Amino acid sequence: MKSKKSIQVIAVYAIMILMLIFGNIAVPGFISTNNIAVILREMSFLGICAIGQTLAILTGGIDLSLSNTLLLCNIMSAFIVSGSDKNVPAALLVCLLVSTAIGLVNFAGVYLLHIPAMIMTLASGSAVYGIAYIYCDGAPKGKSSPFTSALVNSRFLGTINWTTVIWLILSVVIIIVLKYSVFGRSVYAIGVNPVTASYSGISVPKTLAVIYILSSVLAGFTGFLFLGYTGTAYLSTGATYNMDSIASVVIGGTSIAGGSGGYLGTIAGVGIMTILTSLLTAMAVPQAGKDIIQGTLIIVLLVTVYGRKKKE
Repeated sequence: MKSKKSIQVIAVYAIMILMLIFGNIAVPGFISTNNIAVILREMSFLGICAIGQTLAILTGGIDLSLSNTLLLCNIMSAFIVSGSDKNVPAALLVCLLVSTAIGLVNFAGVYLLHIPAMIMTLASGSAVYGIAYIYCDGAPKGKSSPFTSALVNSRFLGTINWTTVIWLILSVVIIIVLKYSVFGRSVYAIGVNPVTASYSGISVPKTLAVIYILSSVLAGFTGFLFLGYTGTAYLSTGATYNMDSIASVVIGGTSIAGGSGGYLGTIAGVGIMTILTSLLTAMAVPQAGKDIIQGTLIIVLLVTVYGRKKKE
């Protein structure tokens, strides 16, 4: 069984590599050192959000408040920072506190009120968007500071961006945690059967609380990082991240029903989604064309994944 999962992850990585090769043929220089660094930076934002989404889906849940949590923290960061480095710690602290509160609300709805995760997080996400709109009065204000801009745009040892370094560190941590820790085993057990997991001595509420809080915090942190990337805040920031993160997780081999998969595959899913967007942009494909191609590819990949699982 493990070998089949490994083959599936390898297949997803192979698709990602083939996309890079095709990209270089279609757009010469697509896999240049500089462009790869840019692609990795783009992957970092989605990749950080996808950590929380992976955990939620592994338990049989989902987080549809993720994109609006990102948006709210992005808007608040821009307003608080307002171009000054001395305001950065306060902005980061506010993002962490606000996103933690959102995660707690999601957990309370899912576990205590027994509201399906899809409905609960969709509803909380809608409320968060409303809060974000009221907070900025429909027109986000503020701007990035030298530090937040450098955090996203400067490069570690002249190669990859610092956001990529942060993402890689987080990726290694979550992969190790899922594979070797008690928490990781609890996540998979809850995804298979939460009742059985509870009878086995696993603290289901504690595990779910950590997961939904972590998902929101990582989304909020991504919103903070986005400030350095865009220079200011926009109401459209992170608008596609719900779909993109879910697609990345499932394309990477994690079952939407929970209990099977992992973040290693999600990384490849993030790569596929990011490379596709970057390639279509480089080829000057209109937005309508991008939507059609992205949607079609996601369907093809998902059918391939689930078709293989069904045969197995």
